[in-house]
Amino acid sequence: MLDQFAFYNSMHSNILGDATPWILAADASLFQSLLSKAYSIGMMLLGLGFVIFVHELGHFLAAKMFGVKCEKFYVGFDVPMKIGPIRLPSRLAKFQWGETEYGIGSIPLGGYVKMLGQDDDPRKLKEENQRIGLGEDQQQAVKLDPRSYPAKPVFARMIIISAGVIMNLIFGVLMAAAAFSLGVPYTPAILGSTMPGDPAWQAGLKPGDRIVGVGSTQDDQMFFDEIRKKVAIGGIRNATEPIELTYERQGERKKVNVSGSMAHADPEARHNFQTIGIRSTSTTTVGQAATFGKLQEFEGKKLSSLQPGDKILGVDGVLLESNDKAGEFFGYQLDEILHPRLDKRVELSVERDNGSSKQNVVVPIDPLPLKTLGLRFAPDAVTVVAGDSPAANAGIRMGDVPTKLNGQAIEDAVALPNRIASMAGKSVRLEFARANSDPVFLEWTVPNRFLLENELPIYGAVGMELPGSGLVYRISPKINSIHPASPAASSGLQAGDIVKQIEFGKLSETQTGYLKDTKLDTLFSKQTPVDNVKNLQYIHAVLQALPKGLPMNLVVERDSKIETATVSIHEESDVFSPDRRIALSPYRQKYFAKSVAASLQKGVQEIRRGIGDVLEFLGLIVTGKAFNYIGGPATIAVQATSAASEGVSTLLMFLTLLSANLAVVNFLPIPALDGGHMVFLAAEAITGKPVNEDLQVKLTIGGIVALLCLMVLAFRNDFLHFFGAWM
Repeated sequence: MLDQFAFYNSMHSNILGDATPWILAADASLFQSLLSKAYSIGMMLLGLGFVIFVHELGHFLAAKMFGVKCEKFYVGFDVPMKIGPIRLPSRLAKFQWGETEYGIGSIPLGGYVKMLGQDDDPRKLKEENQRIGLGEDQQQAVKLDPRSYPAKPVFARMIIISAGVIMNLIFGVLMAAAAFSLGVPYTPAILGSTMPGDPAWQAGLKPGDRIVGVGSTQDDQMFFDEIRKKVAIGGIRNATEPIELTYERQGERKKVNVSGSMAHADPEARHNFQTIGIRSTSTTTVGQAATFGKLQEFEGKKLSSLQPGDKILGVDGVLLESNDKAGEFFGYQLDEILHPRLDKRVELSVERDNGSSKQNVVVPIDPLPLKTLGLRFAPDAVTVVAGDSPAANAGIRMGDVPTKLNGQAIEDAVALPNRIASMAGKSVRLEFARANSDPVFLEWTVPNRFLLENELPIYGAVGMELPGSGLVYRISPKINSIHPASPAASSGLQAGDIVKQIEFGKLSETQTGYLKDTKLDTLFSKQTPVDNVKNLQYIHAVLQALPKGLPMNLVVERDSKIETATVSIHEESDVFSPDRRIALSPYRQKYFAKSVAASLQKGVQEIRRGIGDVLEFLGLIVTGKAFNYIGGPATIAVQATSAASEGVSTLLMFLTLLSANLAVVNFLPIPALDGGHMVFLAAEAITGKPVNEDLQVKLTIGGIVALLCLMVLAFRNDFLHFFGAWM
């Protein structure tokens, strides 16, 4: 039974990540890395082979049950291959047992069971008919072999054809059930933060909100990745249609419609998906690797004596309050206390595990100076105003430009949020310039607890948030002034210059080594335009991960002329970053089924969800909206290897989805697939005679051509995704 390649759509996680990329894990030893990779690849091959084996086993067992002779049982295809004079092996292994040849083919794109009297290759149809005693016109049976496939009644052949799909579904349920019995690790759908100005921020979603529904999918234990997937697919289907989210806040459930955004799309990426600007949360346990990242190692700074495994319980004697059943404290709760204290030395209350006992210690941590280019930039227009916020209530509009803070001209738009953050609990007054109007004013009290998420390196950042105001604004690329104590003071740059491009300057050997080691060497390796995608807010966020003193070349426009200058990364003396570079562990849980019945129930739910996802994606392919998202064998192999590296249960969950994919695709009514055979058999059952042989041949050839076209497209997509950057 020839089963063509099953297509799998790849929803890549280039949506806001669970953690910033600047906290880099320590490298494992080369041997451990290679061993781990080899194990993951081996598990991937076993897993994919098992899914194909199960499908073919269904056909094989059903055929044997009805007495059909099975001549071959192969995982992979044993097609003869030749490159010039070189003949490649068509199979990796084979053995004969009874009347059946079992083997592993060299082409790992599926598998097949060859039954007597059945062959999907139209060129062999006449030869196959003669073997079993079927006449030229398919109706005249000279002496039909009773063990041949065509000799069996229609209902038996229907069972044989559908058995592969049924086996995939059964084993899909069993694999998911086994995974839930072992425990499925997942990231709960609890928001750690929302990106300022993004759809979730505008909709009023807040850190700590638990998402329990996306559209018609409702789940009290929703996975964070499920939100990403639904948002991404929703954008492919209809980018203008809002997505209904159900969230829980302090025991109360509410619904909100959120429209996706492509603001953070990378123009150089082949695949971009709409996002809503959310990040998952972390715990307050310090990460096990690279506690402060390689940046501090390079700069020779040790910000604190925190150790991997330390659990932060409070700040300056104020203890965190857990709202989690497992008693975990969340990273956003810690940040809400730390960010208003960004300019102060704080003392962290820490629980430290010494192996034999736990010890409570106090760890002081100093403020972290903000890194800049030594240039101060003018504020640009307000881009978003949140509903029912101080800014909205004061009548602030998009397009208004901040000009003064507490009566003083705003010198630097980059540092403005950080300066306001240091005024927690105080009233501030902001003046705005408005076109064709008198100045307008906003006065509000800066809250005592807030998050300041302006330093995330996100393409197309919407704007900088002012804590407690309900507005975000852009940074103008126009230089307002130059810090007199910075290297930029002697660069030749002037107030009024407009920054157009940026790149790394002449680097020392140690600086080059750091950038390569942290994989940041390609960020500004060539002249990068300062535009709406890689805007000054994005560049400002990247600077926080680069070492002090690193040279940067700038191209500026001055009086309609182009000038160049070299500056270096400068640490401000009186402006501080809210991020103190504490590497917190991501919040992960394991879902355990409490009984065999519960695990089977979850298995059924998972296979149904997988079937629904595949059908939805096929609908997008039919409408022409998802051709570029069809993944080929390389995509499947990479995702399966990634799943295998996360553990057996994660791999089983991936194989469950792949089983659903294989079942649905193989049962499509396309000749040469199981679904196409079922259509022919249904017609035979209705009319009482087989479908005309010439028509079957023509339709089968058409089906094979269509599948080959899809396979070529899948291979093309794989090639462009994995090698397109080298072209």
